[in-house]
Amino acid sequence: MTPKKRILAGRRKGGMQFPHASLKRAVEYARKLVSKTHTGPQPASIILKGVFNNAGSVGKIRASAEKQYDLMTGPASAYNATALAKQINSAPPEELAPLLQKACLHPRLFKSLYDTFQNDTVTHAKIKQQALSLGVHPDSGDEAVRLFVESAVFAGLARETGGDVEITAPSTLLPPEVDSEEGGDQTDADDERGDETEQQDVTEDTGADAAGKPGKSKSLPRRLTAPGAQMQVNLSLDSTMDPEKLEKSLNLLKKFGVI
Repeated sequence: MTPKKRILAGRRKGGMQFPHASLKRAVEYARKLVSKTHTGPQPASIILKGVFNNAGSVGKIRASAEKQYDLMTGPASAYNATALAKQINSAPPEELAPLLQKACLHPRLFKSLYDTFQNDTVTHAKIKQQALSLGVHPDSGDEAVRLFVESAVFAGLARETGGDVEITAPSTLLPPEVDSEEGGDQTDADDERGDETEQQDVTEDTGADAAGKPGKSKSLPRRLTAPGAQMQVNLSLDSTMDPEKLEKSLNLLKKFGVI
């Protein structure tokens, strides 16, 4: 009896093609790919192992997903990062969302599912039904839905609410890793620290603490005529002292309120 060949996970089973990697994982690969191909295209022998961590069939499946997201181009002899991959790698957080959305909607299946359910809330089962109607192999339906939903959420094109999926319009929302809420929390913390710094500056300038008590401050001038100030002066007089010099000394003491 001829033994059955083991089918590797992720291998195409026929039907409509889709990337067998989430967009989040593909972006991680893209950043490595941009670095590896910085000086020019590289062969599969370098890219599969150096970028996708597998020189066999799994590495090829990941390479296929990278191409479907429009993050890699070229034949096996000369793989290279696309312009989109380079833009994602260098984009500041506030410019990242539109690039991720462009990559997410590049696979034909993901674009069709998104266009079908945009501005609607649907179940995973409903998305799977549509995916199968578009030609996805029945054995791959659940995986296709999982990867589509994960990628759409990562790109800011969907939200999971309970057990359903809300497909939203394209937005400038940041992906979960750099979500604006996290940035907002940090900003609030920075603002609070800034308020404390300003309060400290005021305290130093006025020489007073929060209770209004006098504090130490280098910015305050020394007042020799402050109310209640006490100064002890020893003045020696003798018959040989010059009267003019004595008069000047007495006038100086009077000027500073000592006598």
